[in-house]
Amino acid sequence: MRLYRKIFTIMTLGSIATGSVLSEGITTRNVETGVSGDYFHLNADLVLDSLKLGGNRQVFVTPVISDGGTHRMELPSLLVNGRRMHISYQRGALKGFKEIKSHEIWNEVERRNGEPQNVSYSTRTPAESWMRSKNATVTFVYDSCGCGALYGSRISPEIPLFENPVKEMRTVMITPAVTELPVSIHEGKARVQFEVDKTELHPQPYVCKNGQRIDNRAQLAIIEDSIRYATSDPNVEIAKITITGYASPESPYEHNDYLATNRSRALSEYIADRFSLPRGIADYGSVPENWVEFRQQVVDSKELTDKQRADLLELIDRPAYGPADYDAKEKELKTSPKFAALYKSTILPKWFPQLRATKFAISTRLKPMPDEQLAEIILTSPEKMSLNQMFRVARLYPEGSDDFNRVISTALKYYPNDPTANLNAAAAEVAKGDYSRAKTLLEKAGNSPEANNLRGIVATSEENYDEAIRYFEKAGDLPEAKHNRAMLGLEK
Repeated sequence: MRLYRKIFTIMTLGSIATGSVLSEGITTRNVETGVSGDYFHLNADLVLDSLKLGGNRQVFVTPVISDGGTHRMELPSLLVNGRRMHISYQRGALKGFKEIKSHEIWNEVERRNGEPQNVSYSTRTPAESWMRSKNATVTFVYDSCGCGALYGSRISPEIPLFENPVKEMRTVMITPAVTELPVSIHEGKARVQFEVDKTELHPQPYVCKNGQRIDNRAQLAIIEDSIRYATSDPNVEIAKITITGYASPESPYEHNDYLATNRSRALSEYIADRFSLPRGIADYGSVPENWVEFRQQVVDSKELTDKQRADLLELIDRPAYGPADYDAKEKELKTSPKFAALYKSTILPKWFPQLRATKFAISTRLKPMPDEQLAEIILTSPEKMSLNQMFRVARLYPEGSDDFNRVISTALKYYPNDPTANLNAAAAEVAKGDYSRAKTLLEKAGNSPEANNLRGIVATSEENYDEAIRYFEKAGDLPEAKHNRAMLGLEK
């Protein structure tokens, strides 16, 4: 079965090579080339209607394959004899004819002058890799002296032997998986106060039993203003608010853990109620003892001597494997001669209050919306979109259009290392004929059947047909790859 072929209808008369017109004309029509299995096939109609041949004359018509360089192959010739030459040929009476080595005879016919006459030429020869070169052609040569096709005259133009089918090959893109939407994170810090050893949040001014006055309005406003700013875009919604409470390294560790956790929970519940957030949107956590920021205070302090700084850092960096270890560190801070005075004068009254803070992170994402609206978002805020959303927008436009390619390029810009983004961008480049750019993109496109299909197309564009076939075979049962492999004429 011939699986890839090109048919040419050529009306030629005379010698194209020299530009002269032969008195005896031969016309070639319906020249058909193709590859089936391991063989190159050639079919053609040789029309002898205008050929006038004397009874004692003969001509050879020989197909010649060449790549324009070092490769050349002559196929068996059609021998056309005049009346008397035909009779002698049939009787084997032509002296020395069997010794003629200039032509391999495919068939011999008698020319019946003045009558319409058509010969259907058909032959095959083992396919060789050079025959798939873009420069490979077949032409028909007229030889009236029996000297060989090399000395004959062409009676047909050079017909491409194998037209690279890369432009007709099929690509396929992958729809990206649906994933969680990208989030924008707005972070901040507030110092929300609580009554000593209490976890109840007081959003309004409050006087404690010990006379301590708590006013959290300004600090709560920091959080609330951040939430309003984060949601100022009408197209976004809150994905999560995370409240993390930090306590200073004083009192037993487990007690600090209890206070920090429950104070964070009280604040997160207040925020959820304040903004009517769904359950689970406002999350909370805690850091029972804020040793990290305590360490930074030590590093940054200009009040310490080098010896004090070194001793404090040695204590802070000492490994701790549980609450007992942290409590031991705190006790040493309070009681050790190296730290006791400093702890009482500076660490406890000045530094520790700064460690009692609340950090918050507000994550926002796009609201659910139709693809047509996403097409507007991608023009202004593409960083808020998932790869799946971007591909859905691309599908709103005809494949290969400027808008389609623009969206595919935007997806690659924001997801430069994603295999699917690189694969789809490579497919778009193949469609544009930029095989070099596609080859680069395919380096990050993974090893999917779709990616190997594209690699096969790129190899075809480079005329690396054996490599192309290997890639198409690696693509397995992908319909597009099977189609493309068949276009190379090597589908069994």
